[in-house]
Amino acid sequence: MSAAGFGGSRYCWMNGSVMETKDALVSPMEAIHLGIFEGIKAYVEGDVNGSGDLNIFGWTQHIDRLWRSADVNGLAMPYSKDELLEAVRACIIRNDYNTNTYTQPRIWPKKAWGSDDSHVVVPVWPFETLLGKGNKKFGEERRFMVSSWRRISSDALPTQAKSWANYQNNMHAIREAKRCGYDNAIFLDNRGFVSEGTLACLMVVRDGKVITSPVTASILESVTRGCFIEFIPDLGHPVEVKDYTRVELYASDEAFLCGTGGECTPITSIDDIKMGKGYPGPITKKIGEYYAEILAGNVKKYKHWLTPV
Repeated sequence: MSAAGFGGSRYCWMNGSVMETKDALVSPMEAIHLGIFEGIKAYVEGDVNGSGDLNIFGWTQHIDRLWRSADVNGLAMPYSKDELLEAVRACIIRNDYNTNTYTQPRIWPKKAWGSDDSHVVVPVWPFETLLGKGNKKFGEERRFMVSSWRRISSDALPTQAKSWANYQNNMHAIREAKRCGYDNAIFLDNRGFVSEGTLACLMVVRDGKVITSPVTASILESVTRGCFIEFIPDLGHPVEVKDYTRVELYASDEAFLCGTGGECTPITSIDDIKMGKGYPGPITKKIGEYYAEILAGNVKKYKHWLTPV
């Protein structure tokens, strides 16, 4: 069975070598379900909706989180951080990509229990961003619900590790939302406070202030969230990291997701309660546009978030 069989890329990197994705085979007895992964994007320099040279966003932060996930899950890392960076670069170059790309390094034990060695595979494929001025995808209606499923607690599973096991929690919430006619869901934590979205962190806007849940609300320690907390005050809006309730969520003026996959995704309603006027609000729009400029390398102050391919 293919170890990197989705995304459509012709070449991937596996256990030290670039190869055709169709040749990246593993036994069906492998313990892939016990693995960890990262989601990393590279954007076109100058214009996220253009083509040309690419910069990887948040490489250092993503790879550090991958290492923490490995430590928490007891997985051996047979390659260095520099070797994985070169693996990502090699895949992008070999696939001849000159548009935005998504990379997902995956690590899993060669033996299910007590393995001192791991498989490492790095697939990469192109994606379309919802960011950038005039991008119609940014303004689409997105209806969310508060899930009846609670976000898993860190005393049950390590929520700050990006592992496949944790994503079962997300899939239950997504399926519930789809069955109920919504696009996606938001979790509460085991204390009843707002946690995060199923696949990204959540931020809300109230009275000009941006609010996001703390790590103690069982959220994944998002790389994108860290960047947002750093740059949003530059736009004239303070950021407060605090616990907040479902009622406070409903009373928000705006809401949006932030994450590698979600980038900056506006939420137009939650449990059929409109966020503001029911379309992406002005602060969310401002944040999304500025983030696109950061990703394109057009904001000198935040160039440290980018690593050239």
